[in-house]
Amino acid sequence: MTYTYTARNVDNQDLVVTFTLENNHMHLGLTEMLEKLGSIAQSEEPLAEAAAQIKSQGQPGALKLAERFYGPVHVSDVAAHLNGEQLKFSAWQRVAGLRLAPLRLNMGRIDNPEAAAAFVDELAERQAEASHAGRFFGPLDYWVGWAGLLSMLAFLLWWPLKKPSGEAT
Repeated sequence: MTYTYTARNVDNQDLVVTFTLENNHMHLGLTEMLEKLGSIAQSEEPLAEAAAQIKSQGQPGALKLAERFYGPVHVSDVAAHLNGEQLKFSAWQRVAGLRLAPLRLNMGRIDNPEAAAAFVDELAERQAEASHAGRFFGPLDYWVGWAGLLSMLAFLLWWPLKKPSGEAT
């Protein structure tokens, strides 16, 4: 079953993100980005228009790049929090089954908090029904956890081999 929610920032109407839940995965979509590129191409002063669009589209542009990098994300790797009219979202990209990089998005004040609450509830329901996407739990579900563990093991193996500095050779 597919569930789609579109969030729009009240203060920056160009910040629009579409969240689509499809079974146990979520897709991110930015609807306004292509329309803004079209307005640059049709402008009489494309350089001035491009500069204005780049200033107003900095965060949505970064989100479009993130959308390509993140692709569909398993619902167990997604968190959405609604506090009044403030919507915050985070998702983790997995590489080789481990969490590598988070995408964090603060939508700010959104135009339809009731729909956002319904989306957060639907996401929570799907997360409760879905299995865990990773191979491990806790710190070992992250690449940084494995890097820390391996660094600690290397240190523990190296430390006893280290000669005391005051000892003669």
